[in-house]
Amino acid sequence: MELLLYHGYRSCIQNLVIRAEISRGAATVMGSAKELTLILVLLIGAWSISAVAGTLPFWLLVASLIWIVIQLREYRKIQRWSERPLSRPANAFDSWFGVAYRPFRSLMRQRERTHSVVRQLREILGLIEVIPDAVITLSPNGEVESLNVAAQNMLNLSDKDIGLSLAAVIRDPDFVTFLRSDKFDEPLELRSPVRNAQTLEARRFDAGTGRTVLFVRDITALNRLLTMRQDFIANVSHELRTPLTVINGYLESLMDPETPQDLRLRLAQKLESPVDRMQSLINDLLLLTQLESGSSHQAPSPVPMPNVIKRVAADLKEYQSGNVDIQVQLLSDCQVMGMEQELHSVCSNLMTNAIRYSPAGKPIKVTWMETNDGKARLMVEDKGVGIPQEHLQRITERFYRVDMAGSTTRGGTGLGLAIVKHVLRRHNSELHVSSELGKGSCFYCDFTPNPSQAETNQYSSSET
Repeated sequence: MELLLYHGYRSCIQNLVIRAEISRGAATVMGSAKELTLILVLLIGAWSISAVAGTLPFWLLVASLIWIVIQLREYRKIQRWSERPLSRPANAFDSWFGVAYRPFRSLMRQRERTHSVVRQLREILGLIEVIPDAVITLSPNGEVESLNVAAQNMLNLSDKDIGLSLAAVIRDPDFVTFLRSDKFDEPLELRSPVRNAQTLEARRFDAGTGRTVLFVRDITALNRLLTMRQDFIANVSHELRTPLTVINGYLESLMDPETPQDLRLRLAQKLESPVDRMQSLINDLLLLTQLESGSSHQAPSPVPMPNVIKRVAADLKEYQSGNVDIQVQLLSDCQVMGMEQELHSVCSNLMTNAIRYSPAGKPIKVTWMETNDGKARLMVEDKGVGIPQEHLQRITERFYRVDMAGSTTRGGTGLGLAIVKHVLRRHNSELHVSSELGKGSCFYCDFTPNPSQAETNQYSSSET
C-alpha cells in the first residue's frame, strides 16, 4: 500500500513537471520558486506529522491531495479566464499563469492589429464619404456591398439598396450592359436618373476576389466646356470667313486687268469695312484672352467713372449711325480703384449692346449712382426688345447672341458681354441682368468706391 502511494505521488510530481515544461511558465523543472516552496512545505509537513503520528504514506497522500486541490483551484482560474480571454489572466502560479499569458499576449497583439486595420478602414470610409464622386462596391454577383453619400444623391440610391443587384435598381439598358461587360477600360456616359439635364460618366475597376468598384462622376460642366470650345472654334471660323470672303471678292475684281481705274479705287475703299471687322475681332479675342489669363501689367489707380461714362456716351453718339439717344445721369462723383482702359471697355460694351437691341430713337439711360449699402453702381437701361429668360444665363458666353426681331443692328463680334464679365471679375464685381420681352433690359454692376476719395455731396445732372 505504501509502495503504491509512493509511486502515485511520484507520478503526480512527474506530470506536474512535464506540464510546467510544456507551458514554459517556469524556469525550473517544478515551475516557479513559489510552487517549489509549497511542495517542500507539504513534504516537510507530512514528514513531521508522520514522525509523531506515524503512517508516512498516509500523510504523503494527504499532502498530495492538498497539492491537487491547489492545482485544481489554479486550473479553475485559467478556465474562467478562457471564457473571457481578452481580460488579463488572474494571479496564479507562474506555470499556470504562463499557460494563459502567452495566448493572452498573442490575442492582445492580434487585437491591436485588428484595431489598426479598423482605424484605417474608418479613415478610408471617411475619405470616400467626402469624395464628390459616387463610389459603389459590387459583389461578384453584382450586388451592392457599400456606397457613399454621393452615390445616394447622384443615383437616387439608399442604404436599403445594399444587398440588391445594382442592375435591378438602375434599369437602364446601356448601364446594365456596362455592368455585365468584361471590359474595364471603357467608360459609359448616361443620363442622370435624378436630373435629366445632368450627364454622368461611369467607370469600373476590378478590385480582386471578383469584386468591382464603380466610380460615377458628373461631367455636365465638362461636356458644356467642350461644347463651348467647339462652338468657339466654329464661331471664330465663321466670323473670319465672312470678311475674308468679301475681301477675296474685292481682290479678284481689283486684280482683273479689265477693271476700270475709278472702280478699283471704290473697291479699295470698300475693303476698309471687312478689314476693320477682322481687326476688331482679333483685338477683342486678344483682350478676352488676356482677361481670362489674369495677366495685366497695369497697376490699379483711381478711375473717375463720371468722366469715363461721359466720354464713352459722346463717342457713341458721334460714331453710331442713326438716331442714338443716350441719356446720362451722374448722381455721384465716386471713383473706383481699377484699370481705366478696362472700365472704359465695360461702359462701351454695355452701351453698344443696348443700342444694338433697341429700336431707333428709343432712349438709352446710363446711370452712375451710390447704393444704400455704400456701393457705386453703373446701370444701363434700354427700351428695346428684351431678352428671353432662358437666355439670361448664357448671354456672357463668347459668341453667344440672342437674335431678336426689332434689333437695329446685327454687327459686333459677340464678345462684348464676355469681356464685360471678365473685367468685372477682375474688379471684384459681377454683371446683373433683368429683362422683360417687349419692354427692355437693365444691366448693372456694383463697385467698391475708392476709399481714399473724400466724401462729397451727391449731385444730380443729366446730359442728353
